[in-house]
Amino acid sequence: MKERHHVEAIGSEILNQLRFFSENNLPAGMNIAPDRYLKNVSCLLSERINAIGIDLIFLGDMLFVPFLETNIPYVHLSDATYEQYVPYYNRKPEEKRHECFINLEKLMFEKAYKIIYSSEWIKEKAVEFYNIDPHKIHVVEFGANIPTPMDYTIDIKTDICRLVFIGRNWVKKGGDKILQAYKQLKSDRFPCTFTVIGSMPKETIETDEDLTIIPFFDKSDQKQLDKLCKILSESHFLVLPTHFDAFGIVFCEASAYGLPSIAANVGGVSQPVKEGKNGFLLSSNATAQDYAEKIKTVFYDRENYIRLRAYSRLEFETRLNWDTWSERVNIILENTVKEWKVL
Repeated sequence: MKERHHVEAIGSEILNQLRFFSENNLPAGMNIAPDRYLKNVSCLLSERINAIGIDLIFLGDMLFVPFLETNIPYVHLSDATYEQYVPYYNRKPEEKRHECFINLEKLMFEKAYKIIYSSEWIKEKAVEFYNIDPHKIHVVEFGANIPTPMDYTIDIKTDICRLVFIGRNWVKKGGDKILQAYKQLKSDRFPCTFTVIGSMPKETIETDEDLTIIPFFDKSDQKQLDKLCKILSESHFLVLPTHFDAFGIVFCEASAYGLPSIAANVGGVSQPVKEGKNGFLLSSNATAQDYAEKIKTVFYDRENYIRLRAYSRLEFETRLNWDTWSERVNIILENTVKEWKVL
């Protein structure tokens, strides 16, 4: 965003003060109820915003927008709503607090002039639950959080099928299912290897020279990033039977290397992974056997598999990169400022 605009991040000092107050004045584990502090925080933020003369507020947080007092358009950016996110990743808070967050999110949507989501899935869910005008919502896919690869290989060797799983939460990302699928493939004498990146299987793993586990991974470390890129360039499928993903930037990164994905059709996964273009989507209740059969079927058809790799790279070049995201988002932001000035 800074390549095209003057961007200023504000409010961190206010949040730090709130955190310090909580740590020094409240018992451990106790939080201040949002309705106790949001209006005061919003008042302070409003003063900062109105003092610096900006054209637009661009934010992904739902808490600090509903009570802002400004005459500046607000554009909301996100990949999910609180209402969709909570059932998958958090314990539902007590009812009063839950209702508070739902109401805050509703107020935030009412205040937003434009909303930018990463998938059609969450756009539909937000319109359905909050009755938002669909015309104020734009869908713009995220990009790959790796350097754009120039050394990717489309016509890759297919003597051995190299599978890769990437995810921090082994259970929620469906690690058990792909591990069982891998064991089934080995049992069927299908030539394959399996690399796990970012997490550790829960069960005890027998010695297997074709199984590699990299439990911890840090992209900010150049050596580790280079290793990830090498694995992606040499692999044949990214397999992710995830229980939920609002989008899945890892699918963008796979496509950057022409690497097709086989994933669960849940949440917003169908946005980055297009059936038959850069991968395949299986139902949420697909079994390990289903994944094993899909891998074999696609891999054994070498001509169509190589074509799939070419399409995967094309999806990255045309949709799943940050340059494309930036161009599309810039148009939305610039049009917002123009429209707001004539209101």
